[in-house]
Amino acid sequence: MWFFVLLTIYTGIIYYLGHRIWKKTRQISFPIGIALLYYWSLLGSWFFVYDDLSGGAGAAIGLHYYIYLEKMFMVHADGAYMMAISLYALFIICIETVVLYFAKPASESAAKNPVRINHPILLIGCLVGVVLSGMIVWKQILFAAGHKLSVYTVTRTTDNSLFTIHQLLNQVSVTALYVGLISYLCNKDGRIIEGGKSYRVYIFYILATLFIEGFMLFLGNKREILFGGIFGMVFYFANMQNRIKWKPVFFICLIVVIPLFFNDALRAYSPTFLARWFNIPVLEMKIPEAEPAGFSVSGAATTFLFSNEMFCANFSMYGAIHYKVPYTYGSSFVYLATSIVPRAIIPERPPDIYAYYAKQLHMKEGQGYTIHHATGWYLNFGIIGVLAGAFVWGLIWVFFYNKFLLQDNFSGFKGILFGLGLALFTSAIPSMVRGGPEGYKALAMEYLLFPVLAVFLAYMMQKLKKQKT
Repeated sequence: MWFFVLLTIYTGIIYYLGHRIWKKTRQISFPIGIALLYYWSLLGSWFFVYDDLSGGAGAAIGLHYYIYLEKMFMVHADGAYMMAISLYALFIICIETVVLYFAKPASESAAKNPVRINHPILLIGCLVGVVLSGMIVWKQILFAAGHKLSVYTVTRTTDNSLFTIHQLLNQVSVTALYVGLISYLCNKDGRIIEGGKSYRVYIFYILATLFIEGFMLFLGNKREILFGGIFGMVFYFANMQNRIKWKPVFFICLIVVIPLFFNDALRAYSPTFLARWFNIPVLEMKIPEAEPAGFSVSGAATTFLFSNEMFCANFSMYGAIHYKVPYTYGSSFVYLATSIVPRAIIPERPPDIYAYYAKQLHMKEGQGYTIHHATGWYLNFGIIGVLAGAFVWGLIWVFFYNKFLLQDNFSGFKGILFGLGLALFTSAIPSMVRGGPEGYKALAMEYLLFPVLAVFLAYMMQKLKKQKT
């Protein structure tokens, strides 16, 4: 009973602070971002506490995280779990407090001077990026087809020296695609980036969206689809100068929710038809015994509604507290410092906080787990680390908000960065919250630098085109 009382109090405080932030900023990125933080931090606690205290009654409503408890560690609604959810609540509340204190009121917003970008160039760049991404994992795709395995399983468990580039190409392509698509949905009302007048280009954006999201679904990549949907929604509201049109909002929701609904269930799909047309390469991989699994709409619905995403990160703080995992006193930052040095100079890098966490708790290999961002900071510095992590998170979030609010011109690389930065950071929350402080490297490179650079190049091409005419 006390668990539900605590969760109610924490939820009430989080909602109250979120409401005050909304009233002060009128910026939808904050309620969306807070909801995402809550989903990966506390939402699963309501179901887990009910399930544990009732002796497993959650299985009847579709909870299916039990296999993770066998591979990770057992979790119970005890004192350690109460401490864990309290630290998660503290983490979110501290982030909200920082944002509320440092955010400037919406009334201070500067007049916006939008820029134009070369949409055909951006479209071509998106498609080329996805094609190159597919070429990098083509051998894995054929291997999956020949051995009746899912593409997701093979691409995630076989060695590929270019896999990081493959992920980066996907991330940049999805971001650039949504920048172009959303600006077209805003048409002339764009206050960061204006849409074009060509209906044909708009149709090409729709087709490119179907192709690129279809490719992500084929790979089983949930991250890029979720990122694109959150970014698209936040960017649309930020880019609209006049009254919000709800048909584009519904359209954005549609092209995101449908792929996400089927993603987990379709990860078991194997493109066996390719085995008839191509030779199957030889790869070093231990083939799973029960692969692939079947697919059903009811199974997809259960997986979608009670996704294990709500639980795995939620359990990580419990493991750190209950099993008294020793603090590393800054190992995440040693990892960050060495990760920017080429491997030719430092071939062996220290393990990140996720690897440390998995090793300390003797979790079974061959299964992906998740560590919460707050847990990563806790394993570095204890409760002080949780507070420090929340402070850093809040400062970065409010920095991009204030820069966007006061920016009057979005030309140039800096202007585009501050025009898109708030939406990009908010969209990165699902990835950031499921990793330790090491995630700031991916934030800087994958979510900010390269996507902004792609849009900047489209801006420069449009500028050169205008100068020639």
